[in-house]
Amino acid sequence: MKKIIIAISLLFFAAITYAQESFEYISPPYEVYYSVFNSTFVTPDVAKAYQLTRGKDIAMVNVSVRKNLDSGENIEKRAVVSGTKSDLIHVIPLDFIEIEEKGAIYYLASFKFNHKEALNFNIEVQPDRNKAPINIKFRKALYQEGKK
Repeated sequence: MKKIIIAISLLFFAAITYAQESFEYISPPYEVYYSVFNSTFVTPDVAKAYQLTRGKDIAMVNVSVRKNLDSGENIEKRAVVSGTKSDLIHVIPLDFIEIEEKGAIYYLASFKFNHKEALNFNIEVQPDRNKAPINIKFRKALYQEGKK
């Protein structure tokens, strides 16, 4: 059963990168991929396996880092990931958890949001502790499923 959940989760996290609006930030030799999606996109089985909370008013930030080697190979890279989400009044820290799977490392942070809420995100990714972090800023409007 555990192998099935791992296989499903591998497909799930790979699908997040492609099925949702995702972005790439390149800071050689690193590539940082990030996206924000509604937590209901996560299947109940995967949410249970990784202790993720699902809900119409809960979204997630997904961050992954790849490193380009001199050999031309592109590998997953562990990093220190932190960040905040903010609206016009509040700045709230994001609590990222690390999910490691074969060939990939993901950093996920869950947060609550209001319907039609536009949020600002400030994410710091530090794949090399001896260098300054990569700072990624973006804005995303979020919508709760089933609401107009």
